[in-house]
Amino acid sequence: MRRYIVGLLATVGALTLLAVAGIIAFAASKPFAAKPLPQQMVLSLDLRSLPPETTSTDLLSGGLFRSSRDIVETVQLLWQAADDPRVTGLYVEIGDQTAGLARVQELRQAIAHFRGKGKFAIGFAESLGSSSSHFADYYLATSLEQIWLQPSGGFGVAGISVETPFLKTGLDKLGVKVEGGKRYEYKSAPDSFLETGYTRPARDNLQQLLDSLFGQFIADSASDRRLEAPALRRLIDSAPHEPEQARRDGLIDKIGYRTDVLDEVYKRAGNKRDLVTLADYAADEARPKQDGEVIALVRASGAITSGPSGGSPLEEESLANADDVVEALEDASKAKEVRAIVLRIDSPGGTYPAADAIADAVGRVRAAGKPVIVSMSDVAASGGYLAAVRGDVIVAQPTTITASIGVFSIWPMAHELLASLGVNVERVSVGTNAGMYSPFQSPSPAQQRAVNRELDTIYSEFTRVVADARKLNADRLDAAARGRVFSGVDAKKAGLIDELGGLQLALSIARAKAGIDETKRVELRRYPDETERWQRLFGRLFKLASSDAGQTIRLPREAREALARLGITTRPGNVRLPPLPPLWQ
Repeated sequence: MRRYIVGLLATVGALTLLAVAGIIAFAASKPFAAKPLPQQMVLSLDLRSLPPETTSTDLLSGGLFRSSRDIVETVQLLWQAADDPRVTGLYVEIGDQTAGLARVQELRQAIAHFRGKGKFAIGFAESLGSSSSHFADYYLATSLEQIWLQPSGGFGVAGISVETPFLKTGLDKLGVKVEGGKRYEYKSAPDSFLETGYTRPARDNLQQLLDSLFGQFIADSASDRRLEAPALRRLIDSAPHEPEQARRDGLIDKIGYRTDVLDEVYKRAGNKRDLVTLADYAADEARPKQDGEVIALVRASGAITSGPSGGSPLEEESLANADDVVEALEDASKAKEVRAIVLRIDSPGGTYPAADAIADAVGRVRAAGKPVIVSMSDVAASGGYLAAVRGDVIVAQPTTITASIGVFSIWPMAHELLASLGVNVERVSVGTNAGMYSPFQSPSPAQQRAVNRELDTIYSEFTRVVADARKLNADRLDAAARGRVFSGVDAKKAGLIDELGGLQLALSIARAKAGIDETKRVELRRYPDETERWQRLFGRLFKLASSDAGQTIRLPREAREALARLGITTRPGNVRLPPLPPLWQ
């Protein structure tokens, strides 16, 4: 009874908060907040924090949380604005230095399309690259017609660096040992716990990845700024620069404050001072709509897991639940109006069975007669790549981090630490290998061999699936596997993906695969849709009142994100499997 009451109270409290949020959202949305837009306007886009791959915008859209939009919606709105005769230009606030480069390229492509329609695009930054470890802000800025820099700012774009802490020596001093293994030498994710520094294969692979990413940045930015690539490289290598020097060298166009930039924007707009935010433009019913033949959008964003992850109440997470992704694929496959499916992946990996379940669902959808086009975002590696591998066509940005075809398993051993503290742990068990992953007793030689057999089995199956799906022979597969990580450019050379581009290219391929005439309009419809997400949200909330609640009560992600936007924040949860090195931090 006590557990039932606890669950019921948790449900009532969560529903009350969501009801209040819903009322506020409704009061702030149509018809109260919507207003007609001018017949000539400049679109304002704040990219000081790039749109994430996914948000809860769809769940609580149109009002209180309307300003929070994911990268897909942002790019779609920019493409619509390009075809809207009322929109004459674009004003962009620049400042996100740590964003994933694939999302930057999505925005660069959308801005290039916008400018290709004869419309201007002007950007302002207080500073550029001041962290001296990344170049995302300047990479985005170079796609614009004009770059303005504040006089008190600076140009500190100096390249890209990765720093990885290696904990093995420190853990050894504490009496903590990490057991496990990996397949194979390039699978560097567990090396922070198993090594004292970069291994030669890991360093070489990481250097190859950074060289590819930086090379693309130099080539694209030099072309946009009308500079020679070697000259731009020399300027980057000699950074930081004062604003005036950056202007003389052609790295930026003008120096001024935000007010000065806006004066230039209004002048270019014919002295009309109508600046419209992306949120207001999204709420406008008169903008060009994408309706017609239906292409479904299914997303797998975050570490891929099977079923609920467990954890404490209101524990924040970012996971791709394989059950939900498979269900969305099946629903889209059954929908008669859906002509094709775009599977959007942004995932550093996860558990092998969960990723394999998504890959199997993709194969079943294709067998049922509907094409599946994969669109990769910032990262689609390890399990993220496995989930994609059975698609009809795999599209990745040139800077997408992908592949990492390999597997690892690690767990901590604290028996030496406990022994030093006078703690004795004893075991009573049934079964030869019972407790083989225990953090208190080292595995026996036989158990270590069992772990290695399991790693070999998973790696063998992983590579078999990739070889069958990508039609790679043994030598080419070995050159693409063993845990190697590639940029999109190098992944295409290795035969792991098919095309380089973003969401719009994936949609064009889906249209062609589905046999949709080029003259017909296409609607990108999300699965699950907003109504289904609400139904699923409340279904999960009511389950909290079941007799199984107790101390494992857990709100669904949608509720936690919604509450977080009301200022109710929680601590991050534990990561089950370490992702790739923190490339953007």
